[in-house]
Amino acid sequence: MKLKKWLAFSAAFMAIACLFKAGQPVRAASEKLSTKVIDGKKNYGIYSSLKKVKVKTGKRKKKKTKLVWKFGKKLATTKEFKLAHVQSRSYKLARGRRYYYVYVDGRGVGYVSERAFARSKMSLVKSVSLVNNALDTNGFVTTDAINYVTDKHGSVVDVNSVKRSADRISEKTPGRYVVTYRYGKASGKVTVTVRSDANEGISKADAELGKGGNVGKTWFPHELAFRGNYNAQFTPHTYVGTDKHGKKTAKLTTKFYEPNSFSLLEGSQETNVRGNVQGLDVYGQDMVTTNFYGGPESSMDGARGHMVLYQLNQVPKYALQYIPTKTLNFQLWKNYVKSIKISPYIKLGHGQSVGSTSRYIYELANWNHTKKLRSNELLQVDKRDMQVKRIWTFAVSNGKRENNRYFLNADVIDDHTMLALFHSKSKHRFEIWKITRTGNSFKVKEAAATNGDLISNSSQVQGFTYNVAHKCYYIAFNDYLFKIDAKGNLVNYYHFNAKREVEGLASYKSKIYIAMNKRAEVLDSNMAK
Repeated sequence: MKLKKWLAFSAAFMAIACLFKAGQPVRAASEKLSTKVIDGKKNYGIYSSLKKVKVKTGKRKKKKTKLVWKFGKKLATTKEFKLAHVQSRSYKLARGRRYYYVYVDGRGVGYVSERAFARSKMSLVKSVSLVNNALDTNGFVTTDAINYVTDKHGSVVDVNSVKRSADRISEKTPGRYVVTYRYGKASGKVTVTVRSDANEGISKADAELGKGGNVGKTWFPHELAFRGNYNAQFTPHTYVGTDKHGKKTAKLTTKFYEPNSFSLLEGSQETNVRGNVQGLDVYGQDMVTTNFYGGPESSMDGARGHMVLYQLNQVPKYALQYIPTKTLNFQLWKNYVKSIKISPYIKLGHGQSVGSTSRYIYELANWNHTKKLRSNELLQVDKRDMQVKRIWTFAVSNGKRENNRYFLNADVIDDHTMLALFHSKSKHRFEIWKITRTGNSFKVKEAAATNGDLISNSSQVQGFTYNVAHKCYYIAFNDYLFKIDAKGNLVNYYHFNAKREVEGLASYKSKIYIAMNKRAEVLDSNMAK
């Protein structure tokens, strides 16, 4: 047995030695494409190349030639890309260390020491607080508390490969539970608390019913007449909306085209950041989208994806389409990338219920195909590092816990207040609930209700927002935008006939923002009051 180990060691040693043998070309060792996590506390240079060059040493008469490692031009530093999406699939062994060739937001950049990465590290949420819900069938899935875990070389690993002391925490029994996580040398703990109030979130759906009705008929995604394409676009779109009086009173115009990808389009879902948007929100100059590998992924239980945070005053109308390519000159490309933040591969749920404030992003990470009673799961993401800091679950019930309200669309008013939309197909009405958080507890109240289904053929809601300037709600379907006043009355609606799938709706001050998919594009409008 000892002989076998010695032979294996010798073979490995000789293989490495061959890389350094004078006069031999140095090949990059290939490996599976993976996401790398930049250690934000460190700062290393990224260089255009890394190779052995001939250097003469010694005195004038006895000069010798030897091969030494030399970097090419320094292109950037890792701190400039600490919140970008970094990938690698090859490295070189030089000076006894690994130097990885990295791709940043899909574009090949250069070589950097693996010491720049967060190696054998684990990022977990700070706290998890669960509602006391004896009827919840799911409980809290403990992988939801993982932002990322890396191996000894700084590559992100599958969250399901992380050893946990518990797979789920039930919401049925109040108490404090500590979940431990371990992968290699990385370890951590998360405290999960089940709150004690069994009546939290039980209220009455007693808002006066506003006048709504059934206005039009739209199409489901599989009925799309136009899906666009993934080619770069060079002209803006303009869609004019016709209101209930037949007047053309609303206009959507292209704000900017998003990149199709922030990654190499290969490998696992985790390491792909694509322009398949599901949700959208705007606060000031911050615009956040929820992005998935593909459309169907957002409808899977426990769906994970990436959040992308843009600075609207830094987004050109067309140029961001070229981020994963080398079309842009390097300095211009770097300036764009530095203004965009990308989260790790985190739990997002369906992805449409996203809202934000000056400091945080909130996501209601619910599953859009659940058939059994579940609590709502709310994530708080810090804009500074794009990682989940806290998770809560809450329940909203009409009269008794069995009359559950599970939300697929919501908007955030501030760090303590959220408005959520519930559609009752059986009662043909929409309910809007105000959900207020104080510390870790939640109070709920029905804020408004609207009779009718708005769309007659049960097409899915594609976006929901509250407009503070106009003091009204907007509900988006494919090609339709409905304006509902504070009392639940249908004030107006707009039909755009864009024949494109809406994927997110947001408002800030007097402006409305709509995301459309395939190809990913954000449009805006100054809606009439």
